[in-house]
Amino acid sequence: MVAAVLFWMCADVSHAQSAETEELEHFQFVKSITLSDLDSVQQEPLLIAQIRSLDVGANGQMLIVDMLGQQAFLFSPGGNLLAVLDPSVCHPGFEVRPVHAKFLADQSIFLSNAGPWGYRFTPGGGCKGSVDPDYTLSAHAGFLHADPEGGLVGLYRFPDKQIIRYMDASGKTLQEITLPASDYPNATSRMAMGGIVTNGTHLFYAGVAEPNILKLTRDGSVVSRIAHRTAWFRDVSQDLPEVDRSNLAASVQASGRLRAASTLTSNLFDLTDHTIMVQYIDADRGRGYQVFTKEGQLIAQELGIRVRFKHGAGGLVYRVVQPDLDDRGELPNPYLEVYQFNSPQ
Repeated sequence: MVAAVLFWMCADVSHAQSAETEELEHFQFVKSITLSDLDSVQQEPLLIAQIRSLDVGANGQMLIVDMLGQQAFLFSPGGNLLAVLDPSVCHPGFEVRPVHAKFLADQSIFLSNAGPWGYRFTPGGGCKGSVDPDYTLSAHAGFLHADPEGGLVGLYRFPDKQIIRYMDASGKTLQEITLPASDYPNATSRMAMGGIVTNGTHLFYAGVAEPNILKLTRDGSVVSRIAHRTAWFRDVSQDLPEVDRSNLAASVQASGRLRAASTLTSNLFDLTDHTIMVQYIDADRGRGYQVFTKEGQLIAQELGIRVRFKHGAGGLVYRVVQPDLDDRGELPNPYLEVYQFNSPQ
């Protein structure tokens, strides 16, 4: 099961892309950000294999997790390295395998680790200690979102249910709710796509295979189902089969067939105070996005494009670009492109 999940984590990583900026109907290119270590924060050259997780704070600082390189960084808004998130300072001997890094409301940092569980850091990147022992990172596809009230919201997916956990800043569970049952439980639990965002009052959840976004109250009651489907979308016709642990190849092949025949939800962003943005991927028709008000009104969409954004907040979206090999045959670090949302209203 873990291998299947990791397959989907890696399958959603962007490969070498054109260095040209994208021309989009509702987003305007703002700038490129090159990631560098101008102040020699670390002795070794800055090498980033893959940007697995990206978060941007209210002050523009960026958290980047390189899951393949097993490292996490704090960067300035301009891309200069400020700190390496190193838990060995206060937890020597623990293996560092970061998965997510999130800014909390006070700009402190919560680092979710694959083993043992996670660490907390000051706004400057100094190690504060471990997270609460109550916090766990599920091996199944899940997500973390920073609650504007100062804590965290976690999505935990299992074959038989999906759970939302509201946590404080240390990762201690304060409240737990069960989401409505998915029509595609196997795809939901095994594919690291979709997402959650919250504005404190409501939670918005997008499943990988469902054709709508759920808007829920904090106690889990469904307020509405947000969707606007056109002929471009291809709905999932059937769920993934149950996992045969003795035949991982068959499970991967089934996932590939589902992906090839369907339009899937890749992620969900809290784009502005009043809007959410959902992104889609279709093997034949490309990528796309839709922007809804938090009341459910569609205000912008563009389907059949190439671009995929890694993070969105404050009216800005961030794209990860992996350049091609340089003249020495080496792969440069990925860089970021920033785009501004221009609301049509």
